[in-house]
Amino acid sequence: MVNSLLASLGLYGATLAVGFIAGLFPLVSIELFLVGATAFGAAPRTLPLLVALGVVGNQAARSITYYMGAGVFELPRGKVRDKIEALKARIAHWNRRPKLILLLASTVGIPPLYLLGFIAQPLMKLSHTTFTAVSLSGRVVRIATVVVVAYAIRGA
Repeated sequence: MVNSLLASLGLYGATLAVGFIAGLFPLVSIELFLVGATAFGAAPRTLPLLVALGVVGNQAARSITYYMGAGVFELPRGKVRDKIEALKARIAHWNRRPKLILLLASTVGIPPLYLLGFIAQPLMKLSHTTFTAVSLSGRVVRIATVVVVAYAIRGA
């Protein structure tokens, strides 16, 4: 998949696409893609742009999960509704510091940011602006750190 993306979209387009795909499918990793791009010789001057494109693609996908979560939690009935209510009770303690939890998820990955996207609005009561600002800043820190470490190892 990566080779075909690189061949058809180039390094910049593939970075944006992989970032987006990684935001929707947790088994795909924009960090791993960028480590590979760094290890295989991406020019140092291109790394900030690659980080930015990866983060933008990833955040676009996270916004989709945010809006999906906002709609999903209003529709279910029956057993699904009961499961959602149980989930609300278990996550209620996160509402004391939802921005901190979101920042941890976007930088460290615990709890998974993918899941928080779905519950940010209905359970954590975060606006899309807050969700985007906090998760985007955390993703920049995480992805930039991974790329800098990969570059440092490559140069060693």
